[in-house]
Amino acid sequence: MKDKLLNLFAEYLEKQDALSKLTDHEKLHEYGYSEIHVVAAIGDLQNPNVTSIAKHMKMTKGAVSKIIKRLLSADVIKSYQHEDNKQKIFYSLAEKGRFLYDEHKKRHELWLQRDRRFLDKYSEKQLELIRKFMVDFNLYLQEQIDEKGGQKNAG
Repeated sequence: MKDKLLNLFAEYLEKQDALSKLTDHEKLHEYGYSEIHVVAAIGDLQNPNVTSIAKHMKMTKGAVSKIIKRLLSADVIKSYQHEDNKQKIFYSLAEKGRFLYDEHKKRHELWLQRDRRFLDKYSEKQLELIRKFMVDFNLYLQEQIDEKGGQKNAG
């Protein structure tokens, strides 16, 4: 049963990816999942810098820095500094970034509306059990990420 459940997770992820590609604007395909979500974080956060983006996305600062470099070179985002603090670098959306942000937001809202309809067929009690399972599974996966990240940094 456990293998069947894990195979269903893999199938779910593949279908989400396929559906995403069918419903997302073609301009989003040039960018990966993490890049689009860094763009979204920059659009959502006030005075976003690498630290605040990493915290918001639950990613390492190193990973966010790499994504930031790609987005800067693609003219998706711009960097700036405050007059009173020349040490910290902040980011804002360039015109291309604003377009990606708006498209992502539209797609995210459509996704929520579509999948809320699916969840309507479950009772609150069933949804609570599913929620608890997903929280536990996400915590487990984060522990695995932290462990692997620690091993990578130590080696």
